[in-house]
Amino acid sequence: MIAGCLLAAASPVLAGPTCSPSDDSARILASASPSNLHRDYRGANHVGLGWSLQVERSTHDASGTAYYIGDLYSPTGELAKRNVFAIENEWDCGP
Repeated sequence: MIAGCLLAAASPVLAGPTCSPSDDSARILASASPSNLHRDYRGANHVGLGWSLQVERSTHDASGTAYYIGDLYSPTGELAKRNVFAIENEWDCGP
C-alpha cells in the first residue's frame, strides 16, 4: 500500500489540452474578466493563429463565462507568458 502511494506521488502530472486561437480576435486576459486584458496584449499587441495555450485548468465567472488558465506559447514554441486567462470559446482545443 505504501509503495502504491509513493508510485502515485512520483507520477508526472499530465497537462491539459493545447489550444489555438479560433481567429485573430482571441484575447489574452489578466484575470477571469472579459474586459481585463493582459497588459502585454492590449492594442496592437495580440495573438495570431500560430500561438498556442497549454491549458492547466479552467474556471467560470459569476455570469457563467468559461475561461482557460494556462501558459501562452509563441508561434516559434517559446514560452511567452505563464498563467494567463483566455475565454474558452475563443480557442480551439481539438478532439
